[in-house]
Amino acid sequence: MRSEDRSLFEMTPGMRLAIFLAATGISMILGALITFSIVAAYLHVGLSDIQMALMQPGNGHISLFANAFASLIAFLVPSIAVAFFTRGAIMENMGFKSVSSFKLVQWVILLAFSGLLLSGALASLTEKIPVPVNFKNWADKLEETYKKAMMAMTQMNSFGDLLINLLAVALIPAIVEELYFRGSLQKTLRDWSGKPLLAIVITAIVFSAFHFSYFGFLSRMALGILLGLIYEYTKTIWLPALLHFINNGIAVIALYSVRGDQHKIDKVMDENLPIYWGVIALAMVTYLLYRLKQEAHYERLD
Repeated sequence: MRSEDRSLFEMTPGMRLAIFLAATGISMILGALITFSIVAAYLHVGLSDIQMALMQPGNGHISLFANAFASLIAFLVPSIAVAFFTRGAIMENMGFKSVSSFKLVQWVILLAFSGLLLSGALASLTEKIPVPVNFKNWADKLEETYKKAMMAMTQMNSFGDLLINLLAVALIPAIVEELYFRGSLQKTLRDWSGKPLLAIVITAIVFSAFHFSYFGFLSRMALGILLGLIYEYTKTIWLPALLHFINNGIAVIALYSVRGDQHKIDKVMDENLPIYWGVIALAMVTYLLYRLKQEAHYERLD
């Protein structure tokens, strides 16, 4: 259904942003309550004991799908709400537009690997930024909690486990997070401010903050800017989702390749790149974005 058929519900960008924020709060609470209730009933534990239960080695797959299910509710509800109150077809408003050229896919794949190099260098840069001792201790504890949660969720003993993790950790988050951040928040901010770059940067900051990691903040913000530029140039959610999936998928495959060796697992999760790689990677990303923008422009002219 197009919004022209439901003109009563058309909203200004400012109103859509308010609806988006309200829907985000509601959907996150609902997502957590519904997911925790189902998990508590399945594991026969109280709501207060869920976090500890999910960290147990035998509950890795339950933790995995609980996180994916909660993300589906938390990110999809605001995305659908914003799309509904925007002029045009709901699916198109969410960014579900076909990819016009395979060349665009090629550039995005190359951007994914170049972006990984940039992220690794930015992680090294973050570690060298002087911060107060108390803040550093807080950041270290936050990172340790994140690693424990990831290890609990990504226990992989077989190829089947790898496929399950690629679905729950890489594919589902890639799609729903891109719908939420790029297809909804960035688009609404762009419509509201009329400034695409401002919308991209603000969305990237929020995207990174959502992951609650100080040491990964610059890396994820850079990734968010890259994803935002891809969406701005191509106008389809599928291409930023593809890059997001590759980014997550490589991390999952890397953990699978070193399963059973805690030393190697720690190395994979902590490994960064020398800062000078950031200069090389930035040049590569800039060139590839230029080619992507050109290709998207030519496709729209055709």
